[in-house]
Amino acid sequence: MTNPYQSQDPQPGYGHYAQGGYTHQSGYAQDPYQAGQPYGQGGHTQDPGPHSPGQTPYTPGQYTQPAYRQPAPPPGGTRKGFFARLFDLSFDHYVTTSIIKVIFVILVVVEVLWALFTVALAFDTGPESGVVALFLTPIGLFLAILLTRVWMELLVVIFKIKEDLGAIRDRGGL
Repeated sequence: MTNPYQSQDPQPGYGHYAQGGYTHQSGYAQDPYQAGQPYGQGGHTQDPGPHSPGQTPYTPGQYTQPAYRQPAPPPGGTRKGFFARLFDLSFDHYVTTSIIKVIFVILVVVEVLWALFTVALAFDTGPESGVVALFLTPIGLFLAILLTRVWMELLVVIFKIKEDLGAIRDRGGL
C-alpha cells in the first residue's frame, strides 16, 4: 500500500522535506512503527530542539511559585465592631448579618414553644383533638422552621448584595 500523502507538496515549518516524504532530521525515525520497537516508539531520541541564542534549556525546579501574600484589607478601612454598627446613624454598616444566627435560634425556640403549647391546649380540649394535634403539629412546626430559614436566607442575600455592590462602587465599577 502506498502513502497517499507522499506526493503532496512539502509544508514549511514541519522539518526538512525531501523528494517523496519526510527525512530523518530531529531525532524521529522515518517510520514510527519499525519492527522491534514497542508502541510506535521507534527511533525517538532526546533532542532538546532549537534554542534562541543565550537561552538555556528548561530544567526541572527552575521556575517556582511566588510566595503567598495576605489579601488586602477591605476598602474603606477596617470593619466596624458590633456596637459601632448598632449605633451607626448613617446606616452604612448593618447589624443584621452579624445577628441573623441569634434571631434564627430565637425564632426556632419560639416556634417549638408554640408547638408544645398547641399540643397541650389540644389535649386540654379533648383526647381526640390532642391526638390530631400530636400528628399535625410537627408538620406545622417543620414548615414554620423551614419558612423562617428561607426568610433569614433572603435577608442575608439582600444584605450581601448591598455589601458587594458597595465594594464594586468603592473600586470604581459603578
